[in-house]
Amino acid sequence: MSREDKIQDIVLGAILLEKSAYSIVAHILTPDDFVGHTAHIYKAIQEVDDDDLDIDLLTVTERLRATNMLEHCGGAYGVASLTNKVASTANLESHAYLLKQRSTKSQAKRLGHFLADADEMKVTEVVEHIQKSLDQMVSNVQGSSSLKLVDIMSRELEQRKLRKGGMQGVPSGLTEWDNVIGGVYPGVHVVAARPAMGKTAFAVSVMIQACQSMPVCMWSGEMTADKVFLRIESNISGIPTNRLRVNEVHSDELQELDFAHAWCKDAKIEVDDTPNLDINKLRVKCMKWKAEHGKFMLVMDYLGLMDDGGDEYKGVTYNSKKIHQIANEFEIPVLLLHQLSRAVESRPLKMPELSDLRGSGGIEQDADTVTFLYRPHYYQLPTDPATGQEPHMNDAYALVRKNREGRTGDIPLTFEGHRSRFSN
Repeated sequence: MSREDKIQDIVLGAILLEKSAYSIVAHILTPDDFVGHTAHIYKAIQEVDDDDLDIDLLTVTERLRATNMLEHCGGAYGVASLTNKVASTANLESHAYLLKQRSTKSQAKRLGHFLADADEMKVTEVVEHIQKSLDQMVSNVQGSSSLKLVDIMSRELEQRKLRKGGMQGVPSGLTEWDNVIGGVYPGVHVVAARPAMGKTAFAVSVMIQACQSMPVCMWSGEMTADKVFLRIESNISGIPTNRLRVNEVHSDELQELDFAHAWCKDAKIEVDDTPNLDINKLRVKCMKWKAEHGKFMLVMDYLGLMDDGGDEYKGVTYNSKKIHQIANEFEIPVLLLHQLSRAVESRPLKMPELSDLRGSGGIEQDADTVTFLYRPHYYQLPTDPATGQEPHMNDAYALVRKNREGRTGDIPLTFEGHRSRFSN
């Protein structure tokens, strides 16, 4: 009998002898961490505890008998003999972690066997299986430990020393928007609008400023990578996109164009235009970007164009939740673009509301901030609701309607659609 086999017998015997023993190992071990018939015994212990019964030889033996597993586990005598192997429960937690380590190593071996036999499987299925296996192994190794308040405080105070200008996150270049939300900090920042309101132009404007602080990785489901470059090129040079597209550049604009191209060569921006991206592929991409860059900003254009499995409501809800988890797991800021429903059009002033988030109310719940883009002139309103004056075609607003870390508000901006640019 191996050392680990002896330890699993000791752990089970201790649980059967000492009422408080199970509470010590319950958050560490699962039946999968045991080998052979002992897995059934530990599962019976779990079930007895779930039924709010005392864990002892009698209750566990009866549960095994009820599930027709008692004889498989050596009968009542075999279960009782486990208690004879316990000298002390003092090292019970350490023993539990040793079993967890063995279980993790076994998972790694199974993953190796799986890869050796995966020639006929689709690459996406193989990657998904690897991802799930690695997630479980990482969870086994790291666990989920709590932190003392004093340690949390120390970490937060150290991070505050690094924050400049009163901002928690990366500057977007839109000064008042930064002042309201605290910069684009790790978490999910939803920017939503109706079509043609300037979502991509807003993202491009933020990316150009943010990439000076950290790498920016963009997934573009809305347009191909070359069209994203065109908008960045136009934003930097000031030359309208319609003229850049057909190479209609005036001689007095060549210097600005050269500057834009030189800027793009050094810019820490990546664009991935994989169509109909699913959440598992996104996570794999984030793992790659994390390995390459460490900290980075993720820009997504836009949520509704991700693979939803054929059900928009469930798909958007699921993807939103998973993107929130990705932001937390990788500790990255996510600028998540989204499209508003047509309900906006039915209101006299066409002002967006949180209920307009298309596809799912889960988006609002998952987001750290929610900002709507609003342009009165687009709707040909006679007066600007904010100023009471006739709206200008360049007038725009960032309407912060949710801010988990602070205040909300309406922020005036300037919109230059032909240059893919939002500015203060």
